[in-house]
Amino acid sequence: MKYPLENWRRLKRGYRFGEKTFYSDFHLGTDYIVPVGTLVFAPYSCEIIKSGNFSEGGNTIHVRFKRRGYGLIIMRCMHLSKMSPPGKYRAGDILGLTGNTGKLIRGAHLHIDLSRKKVQIKNRQNFIDPEEFFSQTKKL
Repeated sequence: MKYPLENWRRLKRGYRFGEKTFYSDFHLGTDYIVPVGTLVFAPYSCEIIKSGNFSEGGNTIHVRFKRRGYGLIIMRCMHLSKMSPPGKYRAGDILGLTGNTGKLIRGAHLHIDLSRKKVQIKNRQNFIDPEEFFSQTKKL
């Protein structure tokens, strides 16, 4: 496994999972404060199943992979400046570059959220704290 960003443990965090934000009472993921153009890596063998420009998250990819103890996971990476095309990727491959896109942004960062099986925005119980997920699965 590779973390989605280099120096993962030392990166500054913005809004964290579950925190109240300026636009919501529950943040579905974690924001990693990095400069525009920072490489975003595949943490596992995976597939980009959806990519596009969405109003709130800007350039966004939906990445699907399986993890023991979790099953099928969908990782959304938002606010990208560049996105790799849909397709299969190996752990460590580049999935995109961080950016400053979308209307819900106040500076360059990467938003990552994780869902079980599919993204259900109104079902908070379906989301997983990225910090907890990557700290646990790194040990597997």
